[in-house]
Amino acid sequence: MAETIEADIYRGVLVPGMWLKQIDLEERYGSTRLALRHALDHLTTRRIVQKFPNRGYYVPSVDRENVQQIMQARAYVETSIADELVANITSDTVARLSYLATMFADTLQTGTVMEQDSANHAFHREMLTACRNQVMNEIIWDLRRRIPIAVQRAGNTPARLERSAREHFEMVEALRTRDAARLREVTAKHVTLADKG
Repeated sequence: MAETIEADIYRGVLVPGMWLKQIDLEERYGSTRLALRHALDHLTTRRIVQKFPNRGYYVPSVDRENVQQIMQARAYVETSIADELVANITSDTVARLSYLATMFADTLQTGTVMEQDSANHAFHREMLTACRNQVMNEIIWDLRRRIPIAVQRAGNTPARLERSAREHFEMVEALRTRDAARLREVTAKHVTLADKG
């Protein structure tokens, strides 16, 4: 249940600044109070929600500094696996990544915001199949989910989205040529939004 609540926070069903009324959540998720409290306590330890004694649980706001720290942590983790990705990449995965990069670029022209998000996730999930360390994969996806999609979208200008699409193709090329240094450089820029318009 914790994963479902976290997914709803990420997708904006449960928004930052919202008090989580247990009776409403029990009904929404078809849960017992005890199971719900365990899930909320788990999310509290991960700082996805906050608990206030005698008041309840709250979806915290995500401030700019926190977003930057999460993105810096993601960049550090994702660039640290560049050598492994390059070592394990296959031509089939490169071909699939090229296709998924094109799909993401196409959604910028004709897709909805949800389709863009889905295409972006599909690209990054496929790239991470070359990482054999499942703990690193979990850490990367945990960090991605710490910034609600609405917060991420707030900074998505057309220029930024186009830059992201180009960077996907640059990552594919770095993997195809097995250039770990270039993959690290593009990944760091991509994750931290450095130099984006």
